[in-house]
Amino acid sequence: MQFCEPQVGQHSQQVSAWAAWSAIGGFLVVLFGVPVWQIAEEIREGGEDWDGRPQVLAINSVIAGLPDVFAQSEGTVSGRLLQVNEELLLGLQDYETAINESTWLQPAAQPLQRLLSAGFRRGTADVVQGQGGWLYLGSELRALTGRGLGAVVREGAGSGWSRTTGQAADPRPAILQFHQILQRAGVTLLLVPVPAKASVCPEGLTGETAARQPRVDVRIESLLKDLAEQGIQVVDLYPIFLQQPDPASLYCRTDTHLSGSGVVQLAGTLADELQRRGLCDGRSGDDFRVTRDTVEITGDLSRMLDADTAVREQLELQFVVDPATGLAPEGAAAGAGNGGAPVLLLGDSHLLVYDAVDLHAVGAGLPQHVTRLVDAEVETLGVRGSGGTGARLQVLQDAERLSSLRVVVWCFAAREFLDPENTWQPVLE
Repeated sequence: MQFCEPQVGQHSQQVSAWAAWSAIGGFLVVLFGVPVWQIAEEIREGGEDWDGRPQVLAINSVIAGLPDVFAQSEGTVSGRLLQVNEELLLGLQDYETAINESTWLQPAAQPLQRLLSAGFRRGTADVVQGQGGWLYLGSELRALTGRGLGAVVREGAGSGWSRTTGQAADPRPAILQFHQILQRAGVTLLLVPVPAKASVCPEGLTGETAARQPRVDVRIESLLKDLAEQGIQVVDLYPIFLQQPDPASLYCRTDTHLSGSGVVQLAGTLADELQRRGLCDGRSGDDFRVTRDTVEITGDLSRMLDADTAVREQLELQFVVDPATGLAPEGAAAGAGNGGAPVLLLGDSHLLVYDAVDLHAVGAGLPQHVTRLVDAEVETLGVRGSGGTGARLQVLQDAERLSSLRVVVWCFAAREFLDPENTWQPVLE
């Protein structure tokens, strides 16, 4: 896998001094000028809903509750201080959001935000730029560093604004319910979350490999252990990925998905687990042919940073070919429904990448490689979005479909466990 960025002129290679100083000067103006101007605007506009308290003073509510957080926290002093720091950061983020929703500067500040992003190459709230061309999804990093499970909503006392703590809803009830529904239908659930890129490949953020650092997705690790104790068959990919000679090669630098070699590794792991657990037999390697080709992609993270980006990444993909037809295995295409296949690959776009025209290639995705390795027909249901909620609800809409299934391999991005946007609602039975 290679990362390449086109040659650009001297102006594009280095931010000029005037641009950097202009950005810093603009930042200082915003830092000190916006609160004063905002107060003046609120006083001028007034209105029935205005309580005479300028919105910018809501920062007091963020700070006022910190002593209580420390007093009510448990553990060591350092641990309690970390919780206070975390609460402060969350409060400041929500305070900033509340101000942005009404401030007069928001539209005018967008060019300055773009200048700061381009000048200092730190990315945006959606995409974080690391070293060496590594890009990371902002929501993935927040899932790794944010609060734990259990949604909580609090009102800023007297501040005129409300906020959520950023905690994620507990996914366990929905997952356990799904497991029980499948179990009653005689179907085995195999839960296989894909680890966050930042947890396996933190090089762009820390300069060191994950093998030299403590595991950062400890809450996901704990969640998977808890689910396994409650009878769900779980595959924790994190230690498996780290055992590979080059774990960083399993992920794309500029895309949210696994690389070509990452997909092959995932397929091999799934096939091994299905066989080891007595859910499927292995298939002879002679049934299908594998061809290798290098493709150049524009990663989705690059496009999120710049829709007109010229950044490209080269990937080596392995295409699975049926010798009888010269095409990919019939019925293994992402989204193809066999109707009676005993194995269902269920999840998000990790099941679709490299097997959809708009996802870099066709015929080199996870469905083809699983079909190549297991002696069973494979059906795929991958959704673009929530593999934890959206895909789960879709498969449960067809109760008759469960009668022909033997195993559901549920594979989606692990960040969904801790995503505050995912409600993880159980279904009504």
